[in-house]
Amino acid sequence: MHTQSDLPNFINALKQPDIAAKVGRDMLQRFSAHQFNQFDQGTAVSELIKERSVFIDQILKKIWHHSFDAENFALVAVGGYGRGELHPHSDIDLLILCKTSFSDSDKISHFITLLWDMGFEVGHAIRTVEECHQAGLEDITTATNLLEARWITGNYELFEALQTIWKSDSFWPSQAFFEAKLSEQEQRHKRFHDTVYQLEPNIKESPGGLRDIQTIFWVAKRHFNATSIHQLVQKQFITPDEYRELDAAYKFLSRVRFILHRLKNRREDRLLFDNQQQVAETFNYQDTSEKLAVEQFMNSYYRNLRAVVKLNEILLQHFYEEIFTQQSQKITKINQRFQLVNQYLDIRTEHVFQQFPSALLELFIIVENDPSIAGIRARTIRLLRENLHLIDESFRNDPINKALFIEIFRQPKGVNASLKRMHSYGILEAYIPAFHKISGLMQFNIFHAYTVDEHTILVIRYLRRFFIKEYAFEFPTAHQVARSICKPEILFLAGLFHDIAKGRNGAHEVLGADDALQFCKAHNLSDNDTKLVAWLVRHHLEFSSVAQRKDLSDPNVILEFSRLVGDQNRLNYLYLLTVADVCSTSDDVWNDWKNALFLELFNETSNALDKALEIPKDKTKKALLHQEKAREILAKNALNASDYQALWNSFKKTEFFNRQTPLEISRITQQLYQTPLEEMVISITGKTHRGASELMIYMPNRDFLFAQITQTLDNLNLNIVEAKVYSTRENMTLVLVYFLDRDQVAIEDPELLNQIKLKLEHNLVDHPPIKPMVNHTKERRIRHFKTPTQVQFQDLSKKLTEITIVTKDIPGLLSRVGQAFRDCEIRMHDAKINTVGEKAEDTFLISTTHNEAIPIERQQQLTQILMTYIES
Repeated sequence: MHTQSDLPNFINALKQPDIAAKVGRDMLQRFSAHQFNQFDQGTAVSELIKERSVFIDQILKKIWHHSFDAENFALVAVGGYGRGELHPHSDIDLLILCKTSFSDSDKISHFITLLWDMGFEVGHAIRTVEECHQAGLEDITTATNLLEARWITGNYELFEALQTIWKSDSFWPSQAFFEAKLSEQEQRHKRFHDTVYQLEPNIKESPGGLRDIQTIFWVAKRHFNATSIHQLVQKQFITPDEYRELDAAYKFLSRVRFILHRLKNRREDRLLFDNQQQVAETFNYQDTSEKLAVEQFMNSYYRNLRAVVKLNEILLQHFYEEIFTQQSQKITKINQRFQLVNQYLDIRTEHVFQQFPSALLELFIIVENDPSIAGIRARTIRLLRENLHLIDESFRNDPINKALFIEIFRQPKGVNASLKRMHSYGILEAYIPAFHKISGLMQFNIFHAYTVDEHTILVIRYLRRFFIKEYAFEFPTAHQVARSICKPEILFLAGLFHDIAKGRNGAHEVLGADDALQFCKAHNLSDNDTKLVAWLVRHHLEFSSVAQRKDLSDPNVILEFSRLVGDQNRLNYLYLLTVADVCSTSDDVWNDWKNALFLELFNETSNALDKALEIPKDKTKKALLHQEKAREILAKNALNASDYQALWNSFKKTEFFNRQTPLEISRITQQLYQTPLEEMVISITGKTHRGASELMIYMPNRDFLFAQITQTLDNLNLNIVEAKVYSTRENMTLVLVYFLDRDQVAIEDPELLNQIKLKLEHNLVDHPPIKPMVNHTKERRIRHFKTPTQVQFQDLSKKLTEITIVTKDIPGLLSRVGQAFRDCEIRMHDAKINTVGEKAEDTFLISTTHNEAIPIERQQQLTQILMTYIES
């Protein structure tokens, strides 16, 4: 190693700390460059991280011998450094062992300071052996560090005394250590929602990451005194195939971590969006017509994590049996094929699956029907995975297996848990080959936080929870609707197939419906049930699209959607599938506003489907009905029609009364009926029944007011979700804007609401000229996505045009759209704002300033100006 020649110069410089720090920094930089060159030439990361550990050992020895006497101290590596593994920017975790309690800290302070000045991130503790023993008893993390302790230099007898701590019966015996590490892992997994499929995963801490492999090693070292996981093969605790799979995953993750440290030039364990693309390039993935390079890389990444999760489960379960139950096994026979061993399901003989292949599915029904079963034994999971090859075409065509598979979905309990296990063990993709194609399939966008297969399992989880009384508080309406569902298995099967065609060429809802149709026919579902499953898959996007992009106050929108649905039963199924689908897409997608939109569409469609109700078929009839009901409410508040009729008469046509509910009409009327002309009213409601904060502005008419309002709210970091603009015959304008904060939550803080009001008053009273939008610094997550801007127009009538803008959700987008409307002399009447991850899908109802539909030439002009503002 050419960097070895740097050591003599470094040793000579130790007499002058400032010079030593500079020489040391330069030496480390040359060593890192040397390692990166080795990496580029194909050297394995496993060799490089051990080489780095050895090199750092030599440096620390030289500094230590220059500063300390060997008699009273020992320098010990712990943590990853203790394992002899150091990535380019890993922490250097050190334990300084003292013979007696150490009070003179100058030497140690100088030692640590020099390491920091050289560029190391140092974690250190100064303890006697007795203090290490006590600290380890109090904290499992400290104890684990001691388990990985490795002598570097100094008094070796002190280190040997440290090693004897683990020989004490009272110091974390195997059972206590196992339980503590298992609990630690469970808590860590919960922080990542118990899924490997994070949008921006942490390669160390996420489920299936390096920590899960290290947990196996720690437990093995404590119980078997193993120095490596490979020793578990020699003890026949792990099969050679399992070791190879685990070792391959560990090497893959280590390679990713090494690349991240190199790319970021610092310690980095998160696969952020900007990192993912760069790492994919380093792995030599290339874009294809079907998949981006980054999607191919992440597919490999998730596949390795899934392997770790499965092996972690098998081996920790095996440890549990070895540590806790070896001496006292309570065996209960279930049938000829299965038994319970200490409440864990087990096969009775090693050859059960070969002799009875249907047992591969029967197993899950047994677990569903016995809530006392704590889990599945490790050897059963292992043999199940080894016998997946039995699930072939003959297996799939067997009537018994078909019936068993459908029966899994019909059980009153445990459906979600069974589906998760079936997915984890490879049963789902073996039984449904199309499912294999979506396993680990990542879509490089912010909206889909999970891979397609994990999203599918989450959909079924939500669907199952809708039926459980204990979870009714989460989605009260969904729970009530679920109670009317006669066949939950229809819903679960639709959930299973709704995205199964993702990643193929063509509309996935159409291709998926064909798959679902063929599957249901092959599994002997009734004709009606088969058609319902296929229909749900085919139309699973419709409910969300209409709710978020269409004007739900328009009777024609509701009428058209009710015709698509056809009957209440289909609406119930579709509503539940849609809510589950949206909630399973990302933790950030569902909110009170979206819930209110979905409920509005569900209720309006239910009313339209109810033949007994007289539903207005056009806007005029609906407006008159709303006026009648609003008068009744106002009368209860001691207002006569003569008090507010002038205000009502001022609204042009029927739009205001058609789009607002009777309750909203009465509320707005009470606020405005005494307002003199030419005065301005600004009112903000913290949280409305629609799940968002409401801004109401009533003021003298001013063209392009929307642009000014949106710019003000954008600058306040608020997120507009809907806006309505009404002009009156008295040259007044009523603007209703619904908004959320950046966490998609309504604002209820009175002080913050008042600040918003004051800012709006200042901007609208002084009405400073709107300056062209400057390019904001794009958010980190957004800038890595390519979302081409698409603008589509549809004339709804002679007086109204609908424009849909699909583009990247850049900061200040609505301000830019508002300015484009201003430049083209466009009047905005209604806005539905829908953000889908990094993508904005916004719909506006617009007209000319003379209230006419937008002519073709003006549409073309508007499109060009929108492109200029959005893409600049």
